[in-house]
Amino acid sequence: MLDLARALAQFPLLETERLVLRQPVLTDRDAVFAIMADPQVLRYFGQLPMEAPEQAERRLRNMSQSFEQKIGVRWAITLRETGEWLGSAGFWRFMSEHARAEIGYELAAAWWGKGIMVEALQVMLQFGFETLKLHSIEAQIHPLNHGSRRVLEKLGFHQEGLLRENYFDLVEQRFTDTAVFGLLGADWHLQHGVKD
Repeated sequence: MLDLARALAQFPLLETERLVLRQPVLTDRDAVFAIMADPQVLRYFGQLPMEAPEQAERRLRNMSQSFEQKIGVRWAITLRETGEWLGSAGFWRFMSEHARAEIGYELAAAWWGKGIMVEALQVMLQFGFETLKLHSIEAQIHPLNHGSRRVLEKLGFHQEGLLRENYFDLVEQRFTDTAVFGLLGADWHLQHGVKD
């Protein structure tokens, strides 16, 4: 069983060489809207691009509420040098009795191909396995999202299955498949030379 109340007693600040992963706040609204209104970013998100800044505000409120209720934690991925919002990533759909969670993420198109998401997720996975004490982490992606697939594979995830036409994609206006990826804590610890 996960002890999320203890592990998430306060919002965790995570840092890497280039990035600061911090708590999203309402003043991030315009930065969130700029990314979530971009059809490129939303191409494989399964949702339509945002049309109004109020939608970004709602998204930020949902992130905050998720954390308060200990049902999810999502970080703002910001550039250490400037504080610029590059995207967000987090854990959700905690399966406490199985010590498992799902990750989700998005990144501004201008920052694709620069190793930002791999860097952000590395520190996030460390938090998931070492602090949250997760046994395994999953990610579900559109099978054609090759960028996301590459990120997951670089981090040691393996495709564990394919759910056929399980998701109605609002962008494509049809049912689409979902590729399910997973990473075991034991494999992550082995990769990083960390003893359980």
